[in-house]
Amino acid sequence: MTTFDELLQELCLEKNVKLTKISKNWINVLEKSNQIHYIIAHKFDLNNNSTSTILDDKYAFYELMELKNNPIIKHHIIFKNYESNYIEELYEKYNHDLVIKANLGTCGKEVFHETSLANIYKLLDKLLIKNYSLSICPYINIKNEYRVIILDGQILLIYGKIKPVVYGDGQKSVAELLKDFNPHFFQNKNNLPKTILKNGEKYEYNWQFNLSQGASIFMDIPENLQLKISNLALKVAREINVRFCSIDIIEDACNNIYLMEANSGVMLDNFASIHPEGQKIAKFIYGIAINKMFEK
Repeated sequence: MTTFDELLQELCLEKNVKLTKISKNWINVLEKSNQIHYIIAHKFDLNNNSTSTILDDKYAFYELMELKNNPIIKHHIIFKNYESNYIEELYEKYNHDLVIKANLGTCGKEVFHETSLANIYKLLDKLLIKNYSLSICPYINIKNEYRVIILDGQILLIYGKIKPVVYGDGQKSVAELLKDFNPHFFQNKNNLPKTILKNGEKYEYNWQFNLSQGASIFMDIPENLQLKISNLALKVAREINVRFCSIDIIEDACNNIYLMEANSGVMLDNFASIHPEGQKIAKFIYGIAINKMFEK
């Protein structure tokens, strides 16, 4: 599999762009025709700093979307000096079923689903040691999650995510079923259950829809739903004044759609590994982004 760094090197060579890595390879410096641009991790310097900051802060993005009257999962911000009474109010308000997440987290890391109030307090205290703020959200029974990649008002890619849930056939073990579900993620995972599920019996490896946590993808999205998702994502990109980003949208059990979060870094590594044409698609998208950086 071609890594992001290798893909970037290929593209710069093809486009006659000088590529230099600095800061222990963390920062990519791209130079061409007396112009200089930067790619840090998966963030291309197409967005201004203020916009990127808002996109990468889950609560900031939530409040901006509320301001613009866009449908989004409810977020409540929590700091180190939180009051227990407020936590209990949220716990009761959302039927003892909460999601706690770091506002600056990525790839589904530091995101937790919890139903025990005692455990919620422990989790808050633990996470607030290394995070300035957290968000508390109601847990939603998500039917599907979708990712939309946008560049300068155009959708370059839209795909659905399937959380890692498998169903027994009475013959294969959980480990075998998971490896069939997403070979890229599970092939080299040790200690997967060897239990053989009964026919139709459900096993949920993870409740999250992150590809980095074992989820997989699907491309066959009904046309009417794709239109709704596309319209919402484009509206958001236009209102935020963002050029290059990914936007995550969920569909709940009642077929309502809501924004979940957005990212100024466009990461296609896992998608590229799962989709048969993923490498080609990722190279195409990143290639256009590099072209845009050097446009005058």
